[in-house]
Amino acid sequence: MTLPDQSPSSVYRYPRYYAIGYQWDTKAECDFLEACVAKFLGRKAVTVLDIGCGAGRHLLELARRKYRVSGFDVRPEMVTFVSEEARKAMLPVMVFLGDLHQLPSEGMFDLAVCLMDTFRFLLTNEDIIAHLQRVGEHLGAGGLYVTDFWIPVQWDQIANEIYQWEQTQGETTVRVFYLQYPDSIDPVNQTFEDELVFVVDEAGQSREIRGGRTRTRLIMPQEFGVLVQASGAFELVGTFAGFDFEKPLEPSCTSWRMVSVLKKRS
Repeated sequence: MTLPDQSPSSVYRYPRYYAIGYQWDTKAECDFLEACVAKFLGRKAVTVLDIGCGAGRHLLELARRKYRVSGFDVRPEMVTFVSEEARKAMLPVMVFLGDLHQLPSEGMFDLAVCLMDTFRFLLTNEDIIAHLQRVGEHLGAGGLYVTDFWIPVQWDQIANEIYQWEQTQGETTVRVFYLQYPDSIDPVNQTFEDELVFVVDEAGQSREIRGGRTRTRLIMPQEFGVLVQASGAFELVGTFAGFDFEKPLEPSCTSWRMVSVLKKRS
């Protein structure tokens, strides 16, 4: 039996399903973040800010590793979920409402991260540059900012890619579909619409939850480097094909995740 739920952005109203569907390899990703600190920061990192933290998988793992962590998300359901998970795990995690444009945190951090394709909700060059400048203001000397977002694998597949994967936790299986809509491409502003769809199998029922079509930005690697430079806040010190120091982003790469390491300018 399929129970549809097609209300706008409804995927993000189900943080438990989101957490299951996106559990991926959190340990390896946090290992990569620690390797970034060891290679590029030049001192021990203590404080971390997670920008657009979602269901908080990186926040919680880094808290387990004894970092002082803070994070924010635009969805109150996510904030409540992360707070409850931290409480159950007895982990000191600060989480609050906020968005990419406002950057509500008042603290200073050694490391900031914006992962899981969240960065592409910044739709204009002006938005991206202003965001980078705001993040820089919240980092200590030489602080790091790590971003992770989708890039096209092939030129002829721009805004025409589909990805799917499946994760299971206990008796709940979440199949995730990431869809792009080529009919929505705006070639002048480099934006298009994409969508997340969850198919949840639980308690003998199958439930489809559609996130709704959302406009996001296409950011190419060379363009990102120019925007980082234009911000005046950072230098780009590394770009990787996923969370792997052994795989720098190169023309032969087939990874759809570009992970960039930015270092605050002195």
